Amino acid sequence: MTVAGSTLLKLGSRSVAFEGSLLSIVLGYLTSPVILAGFVTYGLAAFLWVYCLSQFELSYVTFVTSLQYVLLLLVSILVFKEQISVMQWAGSGLIMLGVIFWMKG
Repeated sequence: MTVAGSTLLKLGSRSVAFEGSLLSIVLGYLTSPVILAGFVTYGLAAFLWVYCLSQFELSYVTFVTSLQYVLLLLVSILVFKEQISVMQWAGSGLIMLGVIFWMKG
């Protein structure tokens, strides 16, 4: 859900002018349906996080959420057409390898 929230906030940020007073920026946030949807998604993710913490060990939940890094890379490529460097791919691969080792151990 945090990946969806980040994606919505990124999409919404394109429609808000980050110029002028702080009040005008805040009003831009509050009037953007996409940004509001991103904040709501993050809120739902927080509730889901608390639920998962009540059902599973903290170390397990934390490591499983590391998958979001790879999902964010995919969203970055597919939705935002960003270029991902070899080093970024290598770092994501190491994260995933670590998650696999941790879950097997």
